[in-house]
Amino acid sequence: MNTDGTFGLRSVATTSVPRPAAIASILAVLAGWQLLSAFFPAYRFPGLWTLAGNVLVVLSGGAQFDPAAQYSATLGRVAVGFAMSLVLATVWGVVMGARSTLGEYLSGPLFVFLTVPSVVWAFVGVIWFGLTEFLVPVFVVVLVVFPYLAVLIWEGMGDIDDSLVEMAAAFGASEVDTWRHVYLPQLRPHLFGAARVGLAISWKLALVAEVFGSATGVGVAVKYHFEAFENGMVIAWAIPMMFLIYGADRLLRRLERWTTRWRGDTAFRGALE
Repeated sequence: MNTDGTFGLRSVATTSVPRPAAIASILAVLAGWQLLSAFFPAYRFPGLWTLAGNVLVVLSGGAQFDPAAQYSATLGRVAVGFAMSLVLATVWGVVMGARSTLGEYLSGPLFVFLTVPSVVWAFVGVIWFGLTEFLVPVFVVVLVVFPYLAVLIWEGMGDIDDSLVEMAAAFGASEVDTWRHVYLPQLRPHLFGAARVGLAISWKLALVAEVFGSATGVGVAVKYHFEAFENGMVIAWAIPMMFLIYGADRLLRRLERWTTRWRGDTAFRGALE
């Protein structure tokens, strides 16, 4: 945890790992995986070549399920659940940070949500809504992801520089201008950090929810191959989604760098002048 209470999200969001170091770390993980696979049978711990073949089977449609239908279903649930979680968390976290009295009331339910396991929400969703194509996975994603993001944004509100808020009041800035030029620039790193964390968690939770409460999606394919003791296919179905989520994370990093090319306090002083 940093001194500003951001849990390192700002430094992660604003600094990039040098490409040679990133490539070397990935190669080290792949080499370690291949080495470990030599000590286990392929059905338990498949090697890289076996996994590559399994991924080709999945993407070519040679598996039990249609890849286009399963991945599109999962991506749709992840996108909707993530968007709803981020919006709800932003409102919740900002209100808690802006109004200390409301923060005391809202923090209680928030931390209750944080203690409920995702599997419990999945079972509850199935009991309440039955086996659905959309509702149960989105329900699980929102109820598990939004509390984590709300806490991050709440901490970001606590990091607001009060001197800038006072300066805005002294210059007669409107409430809208204060939020636009004072609060938002300082919250931006926390919002992007929360978005990146939330996106990664949303995909994992959608997979769990699909295993318990859906008839389509990557989770259903994973469950099928798990019951058939096909460990390589279980991992193979997850790999393309991992690359997609990683690509989305990189896009968020680029978007953050683009939106933070000017300092918020500079923009605020320029607006006042």
